[in-house]
Amino acid sequence: MDINMIFSESRRNSSFPFLLKGKWISGRSQRKYLPFSKHLPVPGGGEGWEVEQAAMPDLEVALQNADRTRRIMGELPRFRRSRILENVARLLEEYREPLAKQIVQEVGKPLSAARFEVDRAATTFRTASRAAADFGTSWMPGDSVPQGIGMNGLVERIPKGFVLAVTPYNFPLNLLAHKVAPAIAAGCPVLVKPAPFGSLTALTLGALLLEAGLPPETLSVLPADIPGTLFLVDHPEVEVVSFTGSDVVGWSLLDRVPRKTVVLELGGNAGVLVAADAEMEGLSEKLVAGAFAYAGQICISVQRIMVHRSRFDELVSGMVRRVEHLEKEGLIGDPGREGVLMGPLIQESQAEKVWNRIEGAIKGGARAMTPLRREGNLVHPTILVNTNESDEVEAEEIFGPVVTVVPFDEPKEAIGRLNRSKYGLQSGIFTQNLEDGLALAGAIECPGVFVNEIPTFRLDHWPYGGIRHSGSGTEGVVYAMEEMTRPKLTGFRTRKKGD
Repeated sequence: MDINMIFSESRRNSSFPFLLKGKWISGRSQRKYLPFSKHLPVPGGGEGWEVEQAAMPDLEVALQNADRTRRIMGELPRFRRSRILENVARLLEEYREPLAKQIVQEVGKPLSAARFEVDRAATTFRTASRAAADFGTSWMPGDSVPQGIGMNGLVERIPKGFVLAVTPYNFPLNLLAHKVAPAIAAGCPVLVKPAPFGSLTALTLGALLLEAGLPPETLSVLPADIPGTLFLVDHPEVEVVSFTGSDVVGWSLLDRVPRKTVVLELGGNAGVLVAADAEMEGLSEKLVAGAFAYAGQICISVQRIMVHRSRFDELVSGMVRRVEHLEKEGLIGDPGREGVLMGPLIQESQAEKVWNRIEGAIKGGARAMTPLRREGNLVHPTILVNTNESDEVEAEEIFGPVVTVVPFDEPKEAIGRLNRSKYGLQSGIFTQNLEDGLALAGAIECPGVFVNEIPTFRLDHWPYGGIRHSGSGTEGVVYAMEEMTRPKLTGFRTRKKGD
């Protein structure tokens, strides 16, 4: 099945096969995965397709003859790996618009954000293409210590083996790219277990990888149920499990296979500190975008804002005006419409969970500065003040269009509240004094801190990973390649000069 067929068939309510060692397999499963649009209670809903689920025998086949598959991938020269990855980047750019529209239909991402995701995925593959050329080799002379005279060492990072990529729905293309591209660049075969919402996007990427020249046997895209996923996690031929999703599931996988490399990119409740001297022009718009884009279904979405008391009223009123503008201009609703910032949440159950947490905060004394509105799984932007640190809207990952705004008098007060979170992923600071900003950044316990930028910011070649409940291990193309490889030292003795 080529890429054009996928796009044409997705407009006909078709049933799609899955990809098993480079071959398209259909007719083996009674269970199908449906796109978001099948459940969408707004205009444009109801259309879509089905994706077949891989059965247990298919999962077993995916890991048969593992030695041969590893050898095929491991023996692929660096220039070939680099060229394949560059080809994928070019194809993503070529099919940008149909891919973006597919993402809108499959996971409800607003069209502008879906286009940006395709652009980012192309960048991720291009970054991996460059990294593949010279990653992981170093020369280590022995004579830096007396006993090493005459010895030399060559250190190479070699692939660990099969990489199992378990991906979420919210970035069905680029978060998958952050697992697949480094694996290919490092010389690892790949098994993809996509989220039910996001399966067709993963299969589309699979088609692009095959078209780009990836050896077919080295790639499988396998929509699977929970027992099937655990079978893949447990399988002895799988050396690396790269998981993005909920913290509960992620940590259970690490507990399950503690002797494997398990990279976990989990949740967060990203915080922002707005200092007394922050530049306020445009700040409300930036924070509203960070909090409500894609209905807050981003693990580094702005969820908690700590603002100096002297700027509290100004910031809150500015954010409220921005939300009112979005509502008035129709920029909240149908994700397929140009310019829309946010649409419905992925499922009714998620909307119910978010709504219950809002109501819980209100009962505890919080006050909503925007009208509380919900239509099915469309929860309108909610700005809360007077929240308690223990409220779920602060303490947990809300993964919805909710942001809390809390005043502080002294920076150490705000830093303490930010750091007491069980999560630690990314944070933002706004101040016109760079020296103060850097000092505050050093005090915030997050692997990623941005001065004069929201924590939702991410560059795909930079390191990205969490601490505490937010995860373990690091992504970002080269950093992920290090997770997927191990160093191998070859030491050798040379003759003395003149011998």
